[in-house]
Amino acid sequence: MFNKLSLTGVLACVAASATATGFKDPLDTPAQVNPGLAASSRMTAVTAAGASLVAVGPRGHILVSQDQGRTWKQSPAPVSTDLVAVRFATPTHGWAVGHDGVVLHSADGGASWTRQFDGRRALEVMKTHYTQRAQQGDAKAAALLADIDRYVEEGPGKPFLDVLFLNQQEGFVVGAFNLAFHTRDGGKSWEPLMGRIDNPKGLHLYALAQSGGQLFAAGEQGLLLRWNAEGRQFEAVESPYRGTYFGLLGSSDSLLAYGLRGNVFQSRDGGRSWARRDTGVTDAITGATALPGGGFVLSTQGGKLLAGRADGKLAEVRVQRPMAYFNVAAAGPRSVVVVGASGVRAESITSQP
Repeated sequence: MFNKLSLTGVLACVAASATATGFKDPLDTPAQVNPGLAASSRMTAVTAAGASLVAVGPRGHILVSQDQGRTWKQSPAPVSTDLVAVRFATPTHGWAVGHDGVVLHSADGGASWTRQFDGRRALEVMKTHYTQRAQQGDAKAAALLADIDRYVEEGPGKPFLDVLFLNQQEGFVVGAFNLAFHTRDGGKSWEPLMGRIDNPKGLHLYALAQSGGQLFAAGEQGLLLRWNAEGRQFEAVESPYRGTYFGLLGSSDSLLAYGLRGNVFQSRDGGRSWARRDTGVTDAITGATALPGGGFVLSTQGGKLLAGRADGKLAEVRVQRPMAYFNVAAAGPRSVVVVGASGVRAESITSQP
């Protein structure tokens, strides 16, 4: 069964199996540069950065393509932790997140990266923030201190699983066990959001998306949330499904939530009501991308691509070499780039509904 945590947590855990004397902390070890190997090895996420494409994966691998996915060049990264999500707010400014609570930033379209945040700093920020709030009489913060102490004891390994910047300054990261942070200065500083999320079970948060000017999050056990900017908190949205959502795809007038067993649900009213989309598949939907000019493409764990239109019709796309897909990004009106178990590939959309 597809699980974003197990997918990224088990992949290439070289450090975990290293001997004590040979261990190098991935947070302190730059990614090894091997462009040929990286492009044909497992990758986990891909996104557009203006006219370019940027893909990320295990061991800090970051690849950039400037020819719609036909060729790739590896970018140096300051860490060798597994990266699981990447987004660009502008053609030049982007962020990648992953294990060990790492947040990387690029200001040049993915050619170079710096570390803005990581699990060590996250623990320090959480401990200081909630201790100060508790001392000021904040009962909710005081109640969270036991959880924060447990996080500190367990160490900085918890992953961020998605990142989304609303603009070049304001952004969010979410991850395992209700982990979430908010920045309003481009990632220079981060504020923890635990205690501001309607997620009493501490479920994993897998995805972020904007739709109709609103920010949404999704996660385990049918968890759907909407950001209340005035109250500065994530509030629960009534969900049509109790299984896990792995992703969200938003547009100006629509929001798709997708996940286990081929389930896809669509809302056109800001999450107040939902309609199920018939995908015709039973494997997990792992990625989604909007196509220029309209329509979208879904990727599945079973190696299928599904092209969809706003009227509800879906059709399977013929692909050259299927693999277990983890993510997909548009490379043009009739083409996409997919990442998965065998690296990165460009595919033409040869069958549309």
